[in-house]
Amino acid sequence: MRIISYIAITFISFGSIAQQADVVDFLKGEADIVLDPNTKTVNGKVSYTFRILKETKSIFIDAQTMKIETVSLDDKKTDFEYNDKRIVITSNFKGDSDHNIVIEYVTSPKKALYFVNDYKGNDQIWTQGQGKYTSNWLPSFDDMNEKVEFDLNITYKKGYEVIANGNLIKTEPVNDSIQRWYYDMKQPMSSYLVALVVGKYDKIVETSEEGTPLEMYYYPEDKDKIESTYKHSKRMFDFLEKEIGFAYPWQNYKQIPVKDFLYAGMENTGTTIFSDAFVVDETAFIDRNYINVNAHELAHQWFGDLVTETEGTHHWLQEGFATYYALLAEKEIFGEDYFLYKLYESAEQLTELSKSESATSLLNPKASSLTFYQRGAWAIHALRSLIGDASFKITVHNYLERYKFKNATTDNFIAVAEEVSGTDLQEYRTLWLDNVKFPSQEALDILTKSNFIKKYLSLAQERTQPLAGKWGALAKALEFPINDYIGQEVIYQLGGKTSPEVIALYDKAFDTNNIFVRQAIANALSSIPTDLRKQYESLLQDPSYATIEPALYHLWSNFPENRRKYLDSTKDIIGFNDKNVRILWLVLALSTPDYQTEKHQAFYSELSGYTSSKHHFSTRENAFTYLESLQAFHDQSLEDLVDGATHHNWRFRNFCRKILDKLLKDEKYKKKYVVLMDSLSKNQQDFLQKKLTP
Repeated sequence: MRIISYIAITFISFGSIAQQADVVDFLKGEADIVLDPNTKTVNGKVSYTFRILKETKSIFIDAQTMKIETVSLDDKKTDFEYNDKRIVITSNFKGDSDHNIVIEYVTSPKKALYFVNDYKGNDQIWTQGQGKYTSNWLPSFDDMNEKVEFDLNITYKKGYEVIANGNLIKTEPVNDSIQRWYYDMKQPMSSYLVALVVGKYDKIVETSEEGTPLEMYYYPEDKDKIESTYKHSKRMFDFLEKEIGFAYPWQNYKQIPVKDFLYAGMENTGTTIFSDAFVVDETAFIDRNYINVNAHELAHQWFGDLVTETEGTHHWLQEGFATYYALLAEKEIFGEDYFLYKLYESAEQLTELSKSESATSLLNPKASSLTFYQRGAWAIHALRSLIGDASFKITVHNYLERYKFKNATTDNFIAVAEEVSGTDLQEYRTLWLDNVKFPSQEALDILTKSNFIKKYLSLAQERTQPLAGKWGALAKALEFPINDYIGQEVIYQLGGKTSPEVIALYDKAFDTNNIFVRQAIANALSSIPTDLRKQYESLLQDPSYATIEPALYHLWSNFPENRRKYLDSTKDIIGFNDKNVRILWLVLALSTPDYQTEKHQAFYSELSGYTSSKHHFSTRENAFTYLESLQAFHDQSLEDLVDGATHHNWRFRNFCRKILDKLLKDEKYKKKYVVLMDSLSKNQQDFLQKKLTP
């Protein structure tokens, strides 16, 4: 093996990303992966078959910071060049020739593959390739234009589920404690969509109308949450397959929740990985369900996985379509008003974004997520409105058929739409894709074809009016049958005021028994008039953790004489996966001097215990937030904070670092951390030492 300089390898990489796809086509990859959770290493061997399209002197495969043990070309060991980023193999490759390359390697990935523990301390391993590069754990291709049929063979301990793209064709024992799982794919995909999950899971399996197996995984202890977590999954699958008008392109569809995931979900080919924060009970389903993420990642199986963008400029072809079709699936479940209100809401956000310095066109590869997702969805909805349903559906079908298992650009899609509709779409393209400014008026014109939106906007126009001039309109809006969004608008216009006229409207709002109107009251009415106490107390009985949390806090704050009653009535409520109600309850109980004082130490131990890594990072965030406000950190929670500050989830990591930076401005905490240093891991010690060193 020969190591070449960074300068030399950089020369190869620049200008050759597109060229490599022009001269070589990697066809199939078979990887043998051995995972070791103790050392957090991957021992692997990957074999690629490839065809040389044009004569070339070298090929490369991306591999980030690995120990490359051997490389064989056409069954013979060969020299290679490696700079911790790419493996370069030099040979006299002739055009129209087929070859095979085998790479053996070891790596301890810093990203893209994560070793964590579940809530019971069991091993859990999962991948995230988009934006992180699969080449951190598997020599592969960071260029999404290179599509390969990947088969994974994964070796791990018995007693675990090992899940990957494709069909599980067999398992076989390696010895008494180790097993190997063999997965087979039938079609090519971009490397960033290669995925695996290891963990303790059970599953349920349904079958779509067209015969696709739908595998839905869950933790054994969450058996009672299966129905509420995966509610409408089969219905949405069948709906999207019909609505898109193109058969689901993969062998099966798997969904797997994991702990401390980086995002809400990820659409790996046939294998969606999602945050277990969306594993919910029936009450949590009302406010924080998996429906949108479920539909979004499913839509990506066509838009992103089947047809993939060529580069970031065309990212809306993936995120815009997934966002739009997820909205259509939600429309099927929650109704047209929901669909239209979500479009209105995003139009408002996009209009505001247009006024900022960070505004970009939809075709800017550095556009914001709001632009790619929501403006992309609006561009698609506007196109449908322009060319009509029939032409739109044929356009989508023909686009997917023409570019299936390939890559596409905006020009490719627009060309198909023009062919099908017979419409010159240059003006549409300029308005919706090229312009930096979001076309707010055109969006409004589309929305106001709906009577619901007209009624909503009519009421919204009253926001600046004094109560006396709009009382009648607000009262009428609260009459049966009440609309969720119009009812909430009434509450927000009351602005938390408490005059007799306003109280009369609150009375009417409470009587609607609309869960979303009542939730709006819980959030907006923080100063509770005595006349509304009884009605407000009833919010603690609502089947909504998003209602109970603010209602409990506001009642506890407004009526000190009744604190014991409020705490007693909510003592058994946990809340969402982040334990929002329970953690608030503990803080309020500790802040109530005459309430179960003999248990205050136990309450504090429970509260501070939620900072532990055995909990979901959102639970830990809640606990850290309250401990900071109470200035009640003890040694273990301080250690947990450093653990959080070195966590793989960047959002949680940044959250913890902000709190840590504040604490380290206090000499008391600096001294504590010096004492605690030896109890931290080497990685955590190195991080903290940098923080403590001036």
